Order: sequence, then C-alpha cells, then structure tokens
Amino acid sequence: MAIEDLEANRSWQPARSGPPAAVASTPPPVDASILGLYSFGATCTLISLYNCRASGVIVPNVVVGMALAIGGLGELIAGIFEFIRGSTYTGTLFLFYTGFWLSYAAILLPDTGIIAAYADHPEMLGDALGIFLAIFAFVTLLFLAVGARKTIALVSTLVLLEITFVLLSIGNFTGNTNVTQAGGVVGVITAGGAFYIGTGGFMATEPRPLFTLPMGVL
Repeated sequence: MAIEDLEANRSWQPARSGPPAAVASTPPPVDASILGLYSFGATCTLISLYNCRASGVIVPNVVVGMALAIGGLGELIAGIFEFIRGSTYTGTLFLFYTGFWLSYAAILLPDTGIIAAYADHPEMLGDALGIFLAIFAFVTLLFLAVGARKTIALVSTLVLLEITFVLLSIGNFTGNTNVTQAGGVVGVITAGGAFYIGTGGFMATEPRPLFTLPMGVL
C-alpha cells in the first residue's frame, strides 16, 4: 500500500476517546563547556591568589587537590562531552588545560620527586618551570589565533590567560616575585572571564533566566 493510501485511510478510523497523547519534548543539548569553564575558573582563582601571596601564602601545594579533582577531572569530563557533541575547539581546549593542571599537580606532589630533583640546583628549577609555562603560553597563543573570530568574551579571556602565562614564565626565569605576583593578579582576572562566559552559557540554558550576559560577536 502506498504512503498516500495510508494517509487517506486515517480519516476512516474511529476517533479515540480520552485525553490527547502527550508529546515528548526534546531536551536541549548538553553544554559541557559550562562545567569546563567553572572548573578552570575555580582552579585558576586559587593558584592565582597563591601567586599573589594572598594572606601571606607562599607554598601553593594546597592547589594540588583542586588541580586534580576540579581543574583536572572537571575539565576532562567537559572536554570529552564537547568532543561527543562535535565541538572540536572547546574539546581540545579543555583537554589541553586538563593536561596543564594534572602536570602542574604532579610537579608539586612530593612523591613524584620532581622538585626534590632540583634540590642542589634551585636556579635550574626556576628555568625549568619558566620553560614549562612558556610552552603553555605558546599553545594558548594558538588557541587565541584559532578562536579570534568567536566572541569578545572568549578572546579577552584568552588574551588575559596568555599574559598570565607570560608573566609567570618570566617570573620563574628571573626569580622576580613582583612579576610572579603581577601574573597572579592577571590570573584572577582571567578566572573572572571564565566565570563570566560560563555563567552566560548557564543562563542561556534556562527558559526564564534571571539575567543574560552578552558575549559580544566579532
């Protein structure tokens, strides 16, 4: 029987009694970038405050827990889900910075012996960390180049992150704590940018948001 005949025969069927069948609504697609942005923002805030020497803290090892559980695991989950939904840029972004937090935590963990290996050459540790941070500054520059036509909010946050990495790298190379503290200040602002983008996306998932945050189109 042709499809046209099936459609015509529908008019001969007796009407059904009772309430109409409920139509299933399609849930909005999952936006895992919100989790990734909040995870990055929280961990970046903590380490940046330590770099600023907030409350006199000069040993940043407490950040290890957050770097593993939030910056690491949170961004890992976000990155995987972003790849699943077909977002190559954000998936790559979150998984790359997952690697940053996990590798940074590994450096600070005493059991890895990474810092202890430089006990006889403390100046070499500063150079090694400077190179480590310079590499992430370079890759952040690549993310900035690829995402330059996305939104003002994203570009601004990546520019701030680039400045943060550069200042922290210079601070480790030179041993200048003032430069490192400046990197911490910029890092706090960078975290604010991540929270801004994440909250804007979070509000956009709500049918009746309390407010909206413009991202700015380039």
